[in-house]
Amino acid sequence: MTIPAARENWALLLRSVSNGLLLIFLLALGAMASADQEQEQELDNLKRSISSLEKKLEDRDKERNSLQSELKKVELEASKINSNVRRLRGKINKLENELKDLSRQERDLQLGISGQSAAIVEQIAAAYKLGNQEPIKLLLNQEDPQKIARVFKYYDYFLQARTEKIQRYKKDVDELAAIIADIESQKLRLTQSRKELETDKTKLARQAKKRKDTLNNLQSSLRTDKKKLSKLKKERGKLEELLAAVKRAAADLVLPSNYESFNSRRGQLNWPLKGRVAHSFGSRRSGELRWEGWLIGAKAGDEVKAVHQGRVVFSNYLRGFGLLVILDHSDGYMTLYAHNQELLKDTGDWVQSNEILSRAGDTGGLDKPALYFEIRKDGNPADPKSWLGNR
Repeated sequence: MTIPAARENWALLLRSVSNGLLLIFLLALGAMASADQEQEQELDNLKRSISSLEKKLEDRDKERNSLQSELKKVELEASKINSNVRRLRGKINKLENELKDLSRQERDLQLGISGQSAAIVEQIAAAYKLGNQEPIKLLLNQEDPQKIARVFKYYDYFLQARTEKIQRYKKDVDELAAIIADIESQKLRLTQSRKELETDKTKLARQAKKRKDTLNNLQSSLRTDKKKLSKLKKERGKLEELLAAVKRAAADLVLPSNYESFNSRRGQLNWPLKGRVAHSFGSRRSGELRWEGWLIGAKAGDEVKAVHQGRVVFSNYLRGFGLLVILDHSDGYMTLYAHNQELLKDTGDWVQSNEILSRAGDTGGLDKPALYFEIRKDGNPADPKSWLGNR
């Protein structure tokens, strides 16, 4: 075979390989796009399924028109106010820091302007002594003609320096005026935010009293252990119904490629929050009912974190459990976080281990803030003690 023919064959082979690689690349891109679309569709299906279930639960609560419905209404309103209070406190803190920064800039500029004023006054006084014919007077004062060019050069430098100082002075004065205006505006916003915060605190106090009255009435209606047990059983039944529906809705969700299995973290999972376990798994709750998770003591507003990566499959209010977050971790594993004051994640969100899900509270009828935490495997409760690591 001749050298040109061999080269032509190699060129054909390379083109063929390149085309083949391009085709593989395009097919891979198409598959990725298709997988992304499929995942989006599954998430939409999950959200629709959970939304439909939430509506059913809400309609069922409305039909009963009980004290528990009133409790739910009061707690949801308090949750909104708490969220706004937290937002306002953050805003006020930010405004105060910005105000401090502006005040510091104002002080620095005033000091700079004072120094500039003194220098400019000196230069103006020196120029005044020379009169209006400054360069001519300087020239006439020179006995050596060879120094003329140098004198003019020095004079140009003098004029330029004076002009620059005056321009910098004007710029700083303008900047100071703008900062003073910003400070006044910031003070006004700060005053408005503080007033809004006080209004919300008053609302929150009213909601707290209303909640206390509703809880007292609810406790009065459940004087016998039999009634309390019946209530707890109904609430537990609702949770089981919800979990079964959530499991069906989340069955087809695809996990990220770098996902670490829940089971591989047994005994090493992070705690959802740092608190004392008030009721442990298996301890007696009421009658034959036992705790199927942990009730962990907390302060109102404490951060509640995901114990492991997962998908939020429920984020709403459930009677008896208050504001509840459920994470799906695949392979039949789920974790539950109940009685929150505020929910920070929505159904469909993917969360990382140790990411903040909510803030601890007392919703669902607790008499003091706490987090109820459960681990489920194929719908069955598991003791958190064997799953969580050291605090």
